[in-house]
Amino acid sequence: MTATGHGTSAALGLCWGSMEGIPFPEFARHAAAAGFAAVTINTALFEDAVAEGFSNSDLKRLLDDLGLVVSDVDPLFNWLPDAVQMPGDDIISRCTRAGVEDVFHVAKMLGCDLVNAPLGLASPDSEQHIVDCFAALCEQAAAQELRICLEFMPFTKVPDLQTAARIVADANCDNGGIMLDCWHHHRSGGNPDDVLAVPADRFFAVQLDDALAEPMEDILEETLNHRLLPGEGCIDLSALLANLHSIGANPRYDVEVFKASLRECSATERASQLFTRSNKLLNGHD
Repeated sequence: MTATGHGTSAALGLCWGSMEGIPFPEFARHAAAAGFAAVTINTALFEDAVAEGFSNSDLKRLLDDLGLVVSDVDPLFNWLPDAVQMPGDDIISRCTRAGVEDVFHVAKMLGCDLVNAPLGLASPDSEQHIVDCFAALCEQAAAQELRICLEFMPFTKVPDLQTAARIVADANCDNGGIMLDCWHHHRSGGNPDDVLAVPADRFFAVQLDDALAEPMEDILEETLNHRLLPGEGCIDLSALLANLHSIGANPRYDVEVFKASLRECSATERASQLFTRSNKLLNGHD
């Protein structure tokens, strides 16, 4: 595929959050049928698939047969001493209770080299504490030939791109980089030109999504249920991607749209909409 808008051709992945509520094997099949080249996974989906009778090798074989790779294991919340572990059986709560080795295990079993590590609801007492913990996590990951991306979110102690870039730079680990979620970047007050100030090789992954023109009063409600498909909202995604290309960044691209109304569609329709919108943005055609 050759992009008409950004001068690059990129494989496109589908984040589990865009297909929330669908078991991983079914999710993977719909992703492949829609045209995606990759998927993301989390520890809860992996555990559920194993509980349904899939072995580690079964899941890897399924991905291989579908022509898919796992772009990243997302999320790893539990990497700071004061990480908040939430009760409950929902996916995100279960992921807050997964340990570092649990997440690394999923990555290794499925042939993935990238783990996404947002801060979650932890409240570290200083930025230097985050730097030290991120460096330690990267060192632990390097021993297993894994990379770590730090995801900033406006409602956490790593609220924006500038903070994430500073932490990653100060940690100074070759296998440590940034996850740029377009919705989080926009809601943190960011703009497309902000990426120009960050070294290109620190952008490990980009999550594509869009935002309402007017933010909702409850930011957590908005991020979990009211994101928009790429091109539906107010973010200048074309400018953001063009700037990433201009600095020579080569991240993985996945579409992540937590949207309540999208969940009302069939799995086939969800995957199709997500691929069509994202592929048009990223690669310049339907």
